[in-house]
Amino acid sequence: MPYPVYWVNAFTEQLFHGNPAAVVIVDDFPQEAFMQKIAHEFNLSETAFVKRLGFGKYAIRWFTPETEVYLCGHATLGAAKTMFHDLIPQEKVILFQSKAGELVASRQGDEISLDFPLDAPYKIEADDALLKNFGEAKAEEILYAPKTKNLMVVYSDAITVQALKPDFSKLALFRTDKISGIAVTAKSAGKYDYICRYFAPWEGINEDPVTGSAQTFLAPYWCARLGKKELTGSQVSARGGEFKVSVTEERVLISGKAIIFLKGELKRGF
Repeated sequence: MPYPVYWVNAFTEQLFHGNPAAVVIVDDFPQEAFMQKIAHEFNLSETAFVKRLGFGKYAIRWFTPETEVYLCGHATLGAAKTMFHDLIPQEKVILFQSKAGELVASRQGDEISLDFPLDAPYKIEADDALLKNFGEAKAEEILYAPKTKNLMVVYSDAITVQALKPDFSKLALFRTDKISGIAVTAKSAGKYDYICRYFAPWEGINEDPVTGSAQTFLAPYWCARLGKKELTGSQVSARGGEFKVSVTEERVLISGKAIIFLKGELKRGF
């Protein structure tokens, strides 16, 4: 039998917006090399492979076009949307087992919330040679998120973040096992509390449309800085997307909407 495959746009309720993810439903995980080739063929920022463990319980793995990743938010949202909409529409809670531990997806109406581990960022010294590839704008703070291995660059205003034009060819030269990607962020002057963008040229993603996993460290930073427990955020990529976040001592709840763009089948034998 072929593998069912879904294309889901996450953190949006509009076509041609949000972050697209492929969701492949498997009875057992294929060989890693095969999954990597499939992710490379889809050429989306992430492809999720989902294996049923029991009713409402699944194992999930995520691949960019270049590598397997520790945690992915939008592809988990896409997988949850697939389950809630098509495969187990009577359920309201799903448990995903992953490399990052147990992740819970729950739904209320057309909104899905992801319960993810908090990744507390801490301040580090700026690498001026690296930051130069983002332009001349001066950063307020540089932080590091150890669980997801991300840099977080804070700027003084949203306009600066929106105007950044990274030199990806030069940025890619800074590849290291200690950095998976770079989130840039600023306080928003509009209807959102903060905005962000995310870059990961080392993983085959120059700019990610909407990055759920980045909220595991952006949310606690902005909640502490703004003195709030619940925030709304926007990722100001070309496609754009939006989300709600709330923070406890150890967890971050990331909520958003998603739409299924198409579904089909993937042959097993090639």
